[in-house]
Amino acid sequence: MNKKKILQGLFLILIILFLSLYFSKYNNSFYENKKVLTEEAMLQYEKDLKEGKIVNSKEYLPEEKNYQNKASKIGMKLSEGIDKGFKQVFRYFIKYLDYIQKE
Repeated sequence: MNKKKILQGLFLILIILFLSLYFSKYNNSFYENKKVLTEEAMLQYEKDLKEGKIVNSKEYLPEEKNYQNKASKIGMKLSEGIDKGFKQVFRYFIKYLDYIQKE
């Protein structure tokens, strides 16, 4: 194979990996829906307002669950390591492409 085609293929793979990691970083809000009140909580809130009670909005939000355990901590550390490694490889690859272009 041609050296140029191999580099183009590697570059394309790196771009796809980078974009997938970049967009997945901002698409993980599925479990962070903390500000949404359930219908029962809204009814209770309205009832408490009508009765003249002092209301605190935090009392009506669902309780936060702690999902951290050893496996999730290891996964986060592994993810951070992959992120750092990917950034280093990407920087090296860009420098290498710059070097090839100057030749």
